[in-house]
Amino acid sequence: MSSSQVADVRGAEARAARQQEGSGGGSISPMHADTHTDASPAVETPAEGRQGFLGMPVLAVLVGSLLLAGIAWLIVHYAVG
Repeated sequence: MSSSQVADVRGAEARAARQQEGSGGGSISPMHADTHTDASPAVETPAEGRQGFLGMPVLAVLVGSLLLAGIAWLIVHYAVG
């Protein structure tokens, strides 16, 4: 490994340490933009490598879109039929 790669790995490890849970299993602070490495391949922490968040907001969007599609289908069904 070159010295720049070692520095990137150390930087990623330092960011990962800051992104860990608080003592006693406390909550993690909200995500915010971090400085990222431009190494190839990228050296990222697990939190930085995550594509997005799952949970209730994603479920609400999926259920809401399904309901809107159903309403649109009913409108078209009764308007044409």
